[in-house]
Amino acid sequence: MKLWNYVLLSIILALVTVCMVSADNQSVTNSSPDVNQTNTTSLIHISPQEELMNLAFAAREFALENGKEKAITEFSNPSGQFSTKGRYVIAYDMDGTLLANMKVPGEVGSKFIKDDYDAGQVRMMRDMATTGGGLYTDPATGAFWFIMDVDGSWWICTAQYQTSGQ
Repeated sequence: MKLWNYVLLSIILALVTVCMVSADNQSVTNSSPDVNQTNTTSLIHISPQEELMNLAFAAREFALENGKEKAITEFSNPSGQFSTKGRYVIAYDMDGTLLANMKVPGEVGSKFIKDDYDAGQVRMMRDMATTGGGLYTDPATGAFWFIMDVDGSWWICTAQYQTSGQ
């Protein structure tokens, strides 16, 4: 019987030792403060082009979630969620008909692409939208837009207000 007592006592001591070591390790982990030690003073600079891209992605997501009609209404609203920090959304049908542009609401419904041979800016942007979209820069003025297809039947571009000196 004495041998069993020694075995039992050895097992208990082994368990107590393991628990103490485990508890010691846990206390060391818990004693460190929960502080994010990354450098929060360095901010990532987002270029105006990237901001237009972000707005285009948000506008496309809104259009896909809420439908074309609601999206066009929102894109046309000068105080809406897509008119921010001097940026706004313009929408066109694939044939070049302007669907939304809060800067020139009187031109909504006008067609800006004459035919497939039209060398105009709207046709070039439409072609860009149908081939994956991206940043379009006007070589004459340096103005830029971010172009994006919505669902294959219409497309959007995001723009920055142009003021004198820009």
